[in-house]
Amino acid sequence: MRYWLTLSLLISSFGVIGKTPEQIRSAFLYQMANFIEFPSMSDAGIRFCFYDLKSGPGAILNKNKSLKIKGLPISIKKVEKNTKILELSSQCEITYFDGALSNDILLAYDKNTPLDMLMVSDNLSFLDNEGMAALVQEGNKIRLYVNKQQIAKHNFKVLSRLLAVAKFHPN
Repeated sequence: MRYWLTLSLLISSFGVIGKTPEQIRSAFLYQMANFIEFPSMSDAGIRFCFYDLKSGPGAILNKNKSLKIKGLPISIKKVEKNTKILELSSQCEITYFDGALSNDILLAYDKNTPLDMLMVSDNLSFLDNEGMAALVQEGNKIRLYVNKQQIAKHNFKVLSRLLAVAKFHPN
C-alpha cells in the first residue's frame, strides 16, 4: 500500500516539474474561481479578463476555452489599459494584472466602492496598494497571497478552502 502511495506521489510530481510560472499562475487562476462565489456570475459562466492574451496566464487560459467551472464555461476577454475598474467589475469576475501595471491601475479607482470582481496580480506590492490577491514566485514555487481586509470589502465571497492555502499580506 505504501509503495502505491509513494509511486502515485512521484508520478504526480513529475507533471509539475518543468511548468513555467505563467502555466502555474493560469492553473491557480482557474482553480481559484472554483472557490469564490461571485454575485455577477450567470449561466454564461466565469469571465476572466487580461491585458495581454499573447503571453502569460491570459494566453494559456485563452488556449483552453473549453474548461468549465461549476459546470459552466469560462470566457477570456482582453481589456484595454484605459478601462476603468468599475467597468471591469461589470465585465469580469477575475481580472489579472501583470507586473507594474497593477499598481498604476489601483491608483485610478475609489477603493471605497465595492466591486464584483477579484483583482489578482503577480507581485506583493499590489497587495500593499490595496490589491486583493497576488500569485508571487518564491524560488521555484508560486504562492497565493491574499489581502483579507480588501477581500472583505467587496461583493464576492472567498470560501475558506481557498483561504486555507493562502498566505496573508499585509498581516
